[in-house]
Amino acid sequence: MIRGVALVLSVLSLFIFPHSVSAVLILASALLLPFSGLALGLIAEALYFSPGAHFLPVWALFGALATSAALLVHRFVKTRIIE
Repeated sequence: MIRGVALVLSVLSLFIFPHSVSAVLILASALLLPFSGLALGLIAEALYFSPGAHFLPVWALFGALATSAALLVHRFVKTRIIE
């Protein structure tokens, strides 16, 4: 339930809140659902695309970093809980 709420809140934050709040919510959502960071980063890139503004997809890179960090955290937490 909380995972779904975090995901919906992160998607809505792209439309409602400033980019700093959206980045924090995307990171929080990625910790609960690892691949949501990459997906939300790609959605943000599609929403805020402006030709010639950046040569790097900043939101997608941030989403990829959030996804990789979340996957590492999940793997670390799972191994520590089992031991």
